[in-house]
Amino acid sequence: EHGEKEEAKSGGMGGMGGMGGMGGGMGSGMMMSMAHPIHLHGQQFQILSRKISSMGSPGYDTIKDGFIDSGWKDTVLVMPGEEVEVAKPFQDYKGLFLYHCHNLEHEGLDMMRQFYIS
Repeated sequence: EHGEKEEAKSGGMGGMGGMGGMGGGMGSGMMMSMAHPIHLHGQQFQILSRKISSMGSPGYDTIKDGFIDSGWKDTVLVMPGEEVEVAKPFQDYKGLFLYHCHNLEHEGLDMMRQFYIS
């Protein structure tokens, strides 16, 4: 069913893939090398998996042992070059849902987005 499984990723364009794609302004400079705490407003999800590219591996290796991915979340830290797969049931909810990077300077750079569940 549409929307039950979405994908958040921060890579070459620093985006959030399955939930509409985020990329504007994220392809250069320090923003691309920063971690992104991605938050889904008013909803919770479960982290299914993490994949890291070789580009993001050095930074990821310094903190990966501190991640606690079990349980329900409303925010996930996505490292540069990382792809995080999450699952969220939307059976009772329809409409627009907001997600964004919690780094305030990123919210104005197309990292505050929405997706629609019909």
